[in-house]
Amino acid sequence: MNTNITLLASSTLISITLLTAPMALAEPLRVLTYGDSNTWGWNPLEKGYPATRFSDQQRWSGILDKALGEDVKVIVDGMVGRTTNIDNKAAVGTIAATDFNGRTSLPVSIAKHSPVDLVVIMLGTNDLQMGRERPPMLIAKAAFDLADLAKSVKQPIFSVYPAPKVLVIAPAALGDTSKTPLNSFFGVAEKPSTQLSSAFTSEAKSRNIPFFDASLVVKTQGIDGIHFNLENHNQLGKALALKITKLLNK
Repeated sequence: MNTNITLLASSTLISITLLTAPMALAEPLRVLTYGDSNTWGWNPLEKGYPATRFSDQQRWSGILDKALGEDVKVIVDGMVGRTTNIDNKAAVGTIAATDFNGRTSLPVSIAKHSPVDLVVIMLGTNDLQMGRERPPMLIAKAAFDLADLAKSVKQPIFSVYPAPKVLVIAPAALGDTSKTPLNSFFGVAEKPSTQLSSAFTSEAKSRNIPFFDASLVVKTQGIDGIHFNLENHNQLGKALALKITKLLNK
């Protein structure tokens, strides 16, 4: 921006143009969404897999990003098969078994995307898979342990940035998983998935950690009964916007 100033010197008008730098724009607040295939954006299909991914704008994180406005940036770290704190049974291609463990990857994700103002954690469904079948109360405890871990990640890798705020989301209950081959992994998870809401609610109260119950706004409607369809993504993204606005003190 330029400013013109007119001065009177020895009966002569002199016009001086002062060059001023434009006002610096504030950096947007940064929200990291940390989850599994429903954060990654798995597009459910009749044959089960291999899947494609919904676009940035279609995923719940993209809906959230738009709703929060230009002064907030939503960053996505979703990984298919990610658990709260359990290693996978084996590597999958080039992905190591330990990489599926949400506890192992979370500090790395915060460091990689720092500065992070808020971490949103939505994990637990994969803990219910066949061969794990973890009790909902233990899943809730593990999820909130991740929140405590996130709050401890300050000044990551020689940086100046403080630890982020956190929000834990209880995953939505599964629907009917019988319609695709993924039933072999998640058929045993349908009933206990309905207990995640109460388990997470109880743990949130005892820990005094911000919490959102996805089952209050989403009924999993993808054909596989596991993954969100477009309507579910839209519902969750919009519902989270108000909660996160308050957490960020916008």
